[in-house]
Amino acid sequence: MTRLALTDRYGRTATDLRVSLTDRCNLRCAYCMPEEGLAWLPRPALLTDDEVTRLVRIAVRWLGVTEVRFTGGEPLLRPGLPGIVAAAAALDPRPVLSLTTNGLGLDKLAVKLADVGLDRVNVSLDTLSPARFNQLTHRNRHADVLAGLDAAVEAGLGPVKINSVLLRGLNDDEAPALLHFALAHGYEQRFIEQMPLDAGHVWSRADMVTAEEILAALSAEFTLLPDPAERGAAPAQTWLVAGYPG
Repeated sequence: MTRLALTDRYGRTATDLRVSLTDRCNLRCAYCMPEEGLAWLPRPALLTDDEVTRLVRIAVRWLGVTEVRFTGGEPLLRPGLPGIVAAAAALDPRPVLSLTTNGLGLDKLAVKLADVGLDRVNVSLDTLSPARFNQLTHRNRHADVLAGLDAAVEAGLGPVKINSVLLRGLNDDEAPALLHFALAHGYEQRFIEQMPLDAGHVWSRADMVTAEEILAALSAEFTLLPDPAERGAAPAQTWLVAGYPG
């Protein structure tokens, strides 16, 4: 079989595919959407489960994709998610399958998703404080996210990764605490710079907590070592914490 390659103008070859399964979400994160929510796309406007499966099959068999990440919105709100994952896991060659989620409902679905072929999850957690979580997401669901993290570990969906966005004046002091939490539970911690995605259009570069600031805060409490692993075309900077397994 002759395969094509997804190569950009800089010569970088893409082997990861992100598939957004829905625009719906059950949180109202301040950096993403207004508290009152948004007008969702009508369901007929979304790809059907069969269309998603066909898209993934073409990407894997013909375009050299080796990893498929299901995202949203919140992908756990997609009723057909287990079937989509199962179909992707049955492909030959089999791609690595991951899910980016806010964690709500993961405690109920983790085992089922692992059983049908999901390999790992990234869970969004921006704060360790329930009060701050309410302020950031406008929902009282902090404990549910923690339950989802526990369930993911129990189901073998590892390494479990935590995605955190720091907002100046809200949770910008929590970088070290989040890393302590991740290390204590065996999670991988990822910090993501805030992007101008907010529907209220109030994003300001001056309010963004930069990667340099986060690195400085972490370096004050941890010894960080550059990860020697090959990065490929990935934009992320990765670091190891001295004294902890990579």
